[in-house]
Amino acid sequence: MVKLNDIRTSNQSLQELPPGLVAVFVGATSGIGLATIKQFARNTNGARAYIIGRSRDKVSHIIDALKKINPMSTFVFVEGQFSLIKEVDRMSEQINKFEDHVDILCMSPGYLSLGGRKDTSEGIETDFALQYYSRQRLLLNMIPLLERSVSPKVLSILAAGFEGPIDVKNLDCRHHYSFVRASRSAATMTDLMFEHIAKRHPTVSFIHSFPGRVGTHILDHMLGSAPGLLWYPALIPRYTIVPLYTHLLCISADEAGERTLFLATSAKYPAGKEHEMTRRIGGWADLPYGVGAARATVMKDGVGNGVYRTMWDGESCKESRLLDGYREDCLGRLVYEHTMGVFAKALKVDAGNGN
Repeated sequence: MVKLNDIRTSNQSLQELPPGLVAVFVGATSGIGLATIKQFARNTNGARAYIIGRSRDKVSHIIDALKKINPMSTFVFVEGQFSLIKEVDRMSEQINKFEDHVDILCMSPGYLSLGGRKDTSEGIETDFALQYYSRQRLLLNMIPLLERSVSPKVLSILAAGFEGPIDVKNLDCRHHYSFVRASRSAATMTDLMFEHIAKRHPTVSFIHSFPGRVGTHILDHMLGSAPGLLWYPALIPRYTIVPLYTHLLCISADEAGERTLFLATSAKYPAGKEHEMTRRIGGWADLPYGVGAARATVMKDGVGNGVYRTMWDGESCKESRLLDGYREDCLGRLVYEHTMGVFAKALKVDAGNGN
């Protein structure tokens, strides 16, 4: 476990960096994402942060609060529907117009739902889009900018350590859908996709993180989404069990934000290959004394592939026999090709609608 004091020491050292750190956040309008960008504002010097979200009106107070925390940094809201691939492309183009590099890509959009399958206008299940497809689209769009950073980090906050089996004939969970099945599939596909992309872009560090039990409103929102008559019995745990669970068994959102910023900046999670220009391989913050490097998902001759599965405490997840089997079967390429096919189909739907 990485101690919180070590994490704070690492995060505070970011203030010594020269101005110009650039980060892109998705899901930073609430919960862990919001807590993380607050820590980013508190611990950086003259940075620029892009916040992708749905409603400018609902985010204006967040921007104001961030500017009070750090008047020397710039916070830019990029408005759009992140669950739509075409919108992800449009928002990516906006960032590309203003930046020549991106140092950190931090993604945490999504929510727990009891309402069943709901497809977007592009034919992708909404929760699955937020947890996997839209994140991967943004990542691929940002890769050229990330590769221009001296120490690029990609972080997807999801469900590392809770990966489930995937059906190669039903990767999008269109048949026999359930939220749990889709979430576990999204976690597995994230690992395989990260490892596939890392082979092509070894100077980028990729982290799939499970944040643990965090005192946010996500469970309250899930129970509030219960459909029909289920809404009434859902009121009981919503106003009794959930508050106790949040208070007694969860870490605070602030601590989760500190730990997430550490993941996104620490040399504990180095890329698979050093940067050609700077010969840098670690992170923006050097390792605190006594803290060792994390174990990558694939190690060869003592060198990692630059991909990490981490638990809430910052340490690597246990090795997964399931993922080992999928690697032996070369499913990373299959997942990548499937994902690109879903993107192409989604864009054709938009084109067919005249959008």
